[in-house]
Amino acid sequence: MKKLILCILFLLSFISITACRKKEEIVITAEDIRTNTLLAKNNGGLQVATVEDFDKTYYNYSELSEFVKKEVDTYNKKAGGDKITIDSLELREGKAILVLSFSGMDQYCNFNETSAAYFNGGAENIPIDLPTTLVRAKDGERTDTAEVLRNKKYKILVIQEPFDILVNGKVMFYSDNAQLLEENKVKSMGEDMTVIVFKP
Repeated sequence: MKKLILCILFLLSFISITACRKKEEIVITAEDIRTNTLLAKNNGGLQVATVEDFDKTYYNYSELSEFVKKEVDTYNKKAGGDKITIDSLELREGKAILVLSFSGMDQYCNFNETSAAYFNGGAENIPIDLPTTLVRAKDGERTDTAEVLRNKKYKILVIQEPFDILVNGKVMFYSDNAQLLEENKVKSMGEDMTVIVFKP
C-alpha cells in the first residue's frame, strides 16, 4: 500500500513539474545565439537577436555600443516610451551579437523599416496577402489558410527576413518556404514571406 501511495505521489509531482516547464517563457540570450533569431512572445512582444561580422582590427566595441544605445534612445524618445530595450551586446568569435526586445511588431517594423505582422487567429480584414495554403506541422499536409486563421486559439507570425524563429508554444502550420526544426522552432529560408501559425 505504501509503495502504491509513493508511486502516485511521484507521478503527481512529475506531472506538476512537467506542467510548470511547459508554461515557462523562453528568453533569448547572446550565449545561445549562432544566427539571426526572432522569438515571438505570447504577449505580442518580440525578442530579436542579430549576428554580424565584427572581425576587423579597426572595429571598436565601445563605438558600436554607443551607436546602438543612441539609435534605441532616439527611437524611444520619438515613440513616447520604452518600446525597445537593449538586452545585450556581446562580441564572440569575431561576431557582434545584439539582442533587442520590442514591445510589439509595430515597433519592430518601424525601427527596422520592414514589413511584418503578428496577430491572433480570428482577426478580420488582415491587410496582407497570405499564401492560400499552409503546411500542417504534424503530417506535412497542405491546409487552407483561411480555415487556419479562423481558429482563435492560434497566433500568426508573418516575417520577410531570414531568421531562426522561436515561439512560446507549438508550431501548428507554416508556409512552404520555411523549415520546421523543432516543435517550437522554424527556419525562414529567404526574404520571401514566411508565415508561422502556433498555439501558445
